[in-house]
Amino acid sequence: MPATEGRLTLVGLVAGLMLLVAGQASPQAIPTDGRFSLFWNWSQRTPDGGESSSISELIGRLSLASDRRSDSPFEYDLDLRYATYPGTEYRDDRLSLYDGWIGIRGQADRWKLRVGQMWLYELGGVASVGGLFGEYRVPGSSSIGRFRFGAFGGLEPKVLDTGYVDGIKKGGVYVAVDGADARRHVLGWVLIRNEEITERSVVVFNNYIPVRRKFFLYQAMNYDLEGPAGLGNDHLTYFFTNLRYAFSRVVELQGLYHYGRSINARSIAEDYLEGRPIDSRQLDGLLFESGRLRLTVRPWRRVRLWGSYGRDRDNRDDEWYDRANLGFSIVDIARVGLDLTVTNSRVDRSSGSFDATYASLGKTLGRRVYVSLDYATSLSVYYYRRDDGGTIESRPESTRWSLNSNININRTFSLLLVGEYSEHDDFDDIHVLTGLSVRF
Repeated sequence: MPATEGRLTLVGLVAGLMLLVAGQASPQAIPTDGRFSLFWNWSQRTPDGGESSSISELIGRLSLASDRRSDSPFEYDLDLRYATYPGTEYRDDRLSLYDGWIGIRGQADRWKLRVGQMWLYELGGVASVGGLFGEYRVPGSSSIGRFRFGAFGGLEPKVLDTGYVDGIKKGGVYVAVDGADARRHVLGWVLIRNEEITERSVVVFNNYIPVRRKFFLYQAMNYDLEGPAGLGNDHLTYFFTNLRYAFSRVVELQGLYHYGRSINARSIAEDYLEGRPIDSRQLDGLLFESGRLRLTVRPWRRVRLWGSYGRDRDNRDDEWYDRANLGFSIVDIARVGLDLTVTNSRVDRSSGSFDATYASLGKTLGRRVYVSLDYATSLSVYYYRRDDGGTIESRPESTRWSLNSNININRTFSLLLVGEYSEHDDFDDIHVLTGLSVRF
């Protein structure tokens, strides 16, 4: 049986089993939230003095979910995606299963048990698993909220294909506390084993703390307890925090800090198992870091003005550089459905200074159509390299024009149309995207 046909058969069996179990269990478990989307993506790149090359991509997505608000003890979820590349010989078709599980739950969600392939959003991107998941919610509520305890174990799903990565097993646990106004605290641990070695042992933390409408704080963190394959040291691999304080309805202050190390732990573990030499740069990975403060003023109901200042570095060996930003937005100008947003950033690097500008003019056409024309300068390009994770390159000379439209035909059908043209000093890009979504 060809590989593609085998993947289709596997996913068809999973989807059929989910629908059969849900349908037999209770009429209330028949999916009430279903969507099918079809996207066509085409791009063409023309290097200076060279020949143009193009690629087209056709993507389909099917999602079905049981009604979580029903009293039925049975639940299921399916999120299936397929991509093909017409006219492109060097790219194979891809079939991806993001969610494909069936489960049973107790009254008032006191407990849950699921089997299949799933993303556990409490733990972020490290907690995709094909296997078993269970959760228990403690009855009653404490002074800080209601506690939940979860555990999972199984295999590592492939990211862009069906099936599972050979030799990889993973598992983890977490405790979560849910409070009023969507307040949440999560602390978890995920272990990923590659054959006989530990590929990752990571502590995951995130929380959201709202205080009325005046203040909120969101944080997310990943901390690796040891380096990939036991090499290197324990270190912070990801941290993000976003806080906002509203002095009044007119003035608010926002602070952002973002830190990350992009380390290819899978390739490091494979190199170690195969006895290949490992460059120390692989253990450091791609480092990015950014922090800024932003002050926003709303002098009138439909007008916002803002200014921010921050410091960034894009790569491991880069020095810090300054970024100052000023911008404004006006919604529904003169009550004719016209929106305008303009922002400009001044970037000061040791190698020189440049401006990055973004402008968007949008218009509501009737009740179902929204069209916008966007303009941006000083784009960035990411170059992937296996040995050290890659680099991000800022290009002050680059520009991009884009025309976007969203059309809500009715409650069932919606249409997306996007056209972009980008110009760099060494190549030009044309990009077209169309999409149709059907809700049922």
